[in-house]
Amino acid sequence: MTDLLRIPQHFHTVADVLGTAEKLNLPNILVLSELENGNLVILDDGLSLAQANWIVDRFKQLMLSGATG
Repeated sequence: MTDLLRIPQHFHTVADVLGTAEKLNLPNILVLSELENGNLVILDDGLSLAQANWIVDRFKQLMLSGATG
């Protein structure tokens, strides 16, 4: 079974999020955000659309199952 890891549970700044990702040397980076005007922003480290979609689907599945890390 796959676990949803949240290290730590909440961050206070974007710098903290990115710094932790860098320290963990994470592969397959996908950052999703929404601007104040409602526009969506997606940043990645070279993922294909299929890879990004796969990651999003897995996260949605874990969140809907109640896995909170």
